[in-house]
Amino acid sequence: MNNKLKFIVTHDEAVNEALREISFQYNHLKKFCDIGCGLGLRTLLFCKYGRKVIGIDINDYKSSAYKNFTFIKGNIFKNKIEDKTIDIVLCFDVIEHIENPNSLLQEIGRILKDKGILILSTPNKYRLLAAPLVALRLRKFPFCISNENRHLYPDFWHLREYSEKEIKEFVLKNGFNVINHLKVFYGITGGMGIKNFFGFPFYHNHILVLKKKY
Repeated sequence: MNNKLKFIVTHDEAVNEALREISFQYNHLKKFCDIGCGLGLRTLLFCKYGRKVIGIDINDYKSSAYKNFTFIKGNIFKNKIEDKTIDIVLCFDVIEHIENPNSLLQEIGRILKDKGILILSTPNKYRLLAAPLVALRLRKFPFCISNENRHLYPDFWHLREYSEKEIKEFVLKNGFNVINHLKVFYGITGGMGIKNFFGFPFYHNHILVLKKKY
């Protein structure tokens, strides 16, 4: 069955479908950069429409996924990309790990063209299973998302998460306007759930499409 017709999907299916639709909507924008690309699996969703695709990450995963785009191993704050040369930036599940997220948005603003777009995703602080923990003060930030990797800070730590109000205030403060805010997936991280549910609270991912303020 076509994934667009499915109501019950995995977390990855819901997220990837949203990203593919954004990629298609902005298919006229050709120079793409994924900040904090990890294995590059979501980067590859944008390897269409004749794009020049770049992925940047501090870790070198030696993945075969890198065959279809240019991978730069290094600090995202020292990427050597020239000012205002990128049409689309993807920053997926990165800001929650960054000690100074304001600096991250400033760096993205530096490399992004004035008419470019930023696709920013981060977990909703009040997603389905996290909301009760936050409400009962059983989850305080920063928190480790993998106990066996507690020593790997901040890679396996969420230093901060954002509610809908907080993420919108954060991007506005850092020079971006919200073009679209997708509320994606109601279910278990990495598992099954409902693809979308009319924008109700307790969704898993904020996926925002942003443009720089002039």
